[in-house]
Amino acid sequence: MGAHQEKNTAAKQPGPEQKPRHARKKRRSTQKTVAIVLASLAIVLVVAAAAAWGFLKYTSRLREGMFNDRSSDEMQAIREQRQKAAEQKKAEQAAAPLPEQTETPREMPDWIDEDGSEYRYRDDVLTILLMGIDNMNDPSHWAADIVSNGGNADVLALVTLNTETEEMSILYIPRDTMADLLMLDPEGNYLDTVYNNISASHSYGDGGALSCELTAEAVSNLLYGVPVRRYASINMEALPTVNQLLGGLEVTFPDDYTKLDYAFQKGETVRLTDDQLNRLIRYRDHSEVEGAYQRGLRDLKLVMNAMLRQVKNRLKTDPGAALSLYRQLEPQLTTNLSADEISYLAQLVSRVSINDDTVISMRGTTQMGEKYAEFYPDQDWLRAFVIENYCVRINEN
Repeated sequence: MGAHQEKNTAAKQPGPEQKPRHARKKRRSTQKTVAIVLASLAIVLVVAAAAAWGFLKYTSRLREGMFNDRSSDEMQAIREQRQKAAEQKKAEQAAAPLPEQTETPREMPDWIDEDGSEYRYRDDVLTILLMGIDNMNDPSHWAADIVSNGGNADVLALVTLNTETEEMSILYIPRDTMADLLMLDPEGNYLDTVYNNISASHSYGDGGALSCELTAEAVSNLLYGVPVRRYASINMEALPTVNQLLGGLEVTFPDDYTKLDYAFQKGETVRLTDDQLNRLIRYRDHSEVEGAYQRGLRDLKLVMNAMLRQVKNRLKTDPGAALSLYRQLEPQLTTNLSADEISYLAQLVSRVSINDDTVISMRGTTQMGEKYAEFYPDQDWLRAFVIENYCVRINEN
């Protein structure tokens, strides 16, 4: 009996090469779990790679789309009317026939400057025209002028974003800059091209999209045809709303501004109230024309730099802030930027560096005209600025 038990016990004991059944089962289970985890990880990596590729492709398409023209039918019609007028004027002139072209086909320039140099506009630079509109809701201001009722663009700033280097600059264009403007009749038809203060370009439209397009066209003409395809305008009456949404602009005063407010002392950093911001933006001392321009420019640069820094800081912590700001300002905003484009631009702005040189002042001289101040840009400076920032040369003389 004892021998039989010993035999059975010996038979149940595993040999040196034999593993217990539960151990083999556990090992197979562990291997299966590892395989599932690895397979899941592989799927996650593939999906992540596909998502990243899709996002990059989408962002690339979005960026490319921002270079597309988005003019309204009204603006297209105005351009066609202007083109027909120009062609009719040219036909009336006794021009000599053009010689036959014998040269091999070559890249056509976007702009030929006065010395014969040929340029094309860069395809990695975005431009967005920002406008602050005044007198939009005051019909009495335009009672004596039936063709000007859209309000003046008192603040004009052209934002330039290099999508490759992620650099940004803002060209401040004085409201009194003399430029060629498209003048329309009360029905919105093209009448003539007039030489006037650039701020008036907005007034010839409807106070909305058409006015913005007319102003963008004037700025483009001023800058030797540089495309200005995106814009955003805001009623100056919305300044308090902007100030509140940003928690109050913080401005450090480089000089004494106590003439406007006792708190505006040299070297002091002040969180502006709505009233203080309004006074700082609108204040003009017309006792001396050139000095008034320089002071106005200095005041605007203070505000714009403060606004840029606070917007950038907010976008860093809250990428969705751009759309939130847009929705809250939308009732007083006119723009042809889509929600996707606003989000894309917000990403760019959150990464760019901002310093005291970000806002660029246009060089030129100011003098008093028959009724208003007139600013005349330094054409040599303006030409060099356009070539450096927006052009690629395609010929060598």
